[in-house]
Amino acid sequence: MKWEIAPKLRADLVCYAGINLSGERRVVDIHVVSGRQGAQIPTAELKSLAFIAPLGTRLILKTSDGDDWEEHPWRCIRVMKGSCFRNKNGEYVVRVPDLETLDKPDAQRTDPEHEESYPLVERVKDGTGWTFGRLGDLKGRVTVIAIEKEG
Repeated sequence: MKWEIAPKLRADLVCYAGINLSGERRVVDIHVVSGRQGAQIPTAELKSLAFIAPLGTRLILKTSDGDDWEEHPWRCIRVMKGSCFRNKNGEYVVRVPDLETLDKPDAQRTDPEHEESYPLVERVKDGTGWTFGRLGDLKGRVTVIAIEKEG
């Protein structure tokens, strides 16, 4: 797994090997000074996640490492006002109980009665809302995790 992390950024990424925030749990801490610390995330074991970051931060899950990554499946998850919740520490959180379906940003489980894809766009710059991406299999195929500030 390759990481692309913007400088001077603070975030936490909690990854799960199963859908619905289940299975083996791996935590990665992104620190302003010391960079990324914590568990390695095997590609095959990333099926759901929780992203804890300041407002205006986005996480992009990419299935390609090349310059043409937007031509391959990817998903952007944004921490934005009205589309996140605060945990007990007051931090902003977005949950994704299944990398390939759209659920509410505070959902702990995906709704099997109401499965739909996240909004589809060609490029990150075309996306609106808290999540969007390019259709395709993400589970077991994410090779790059990018964390950056918006704008």
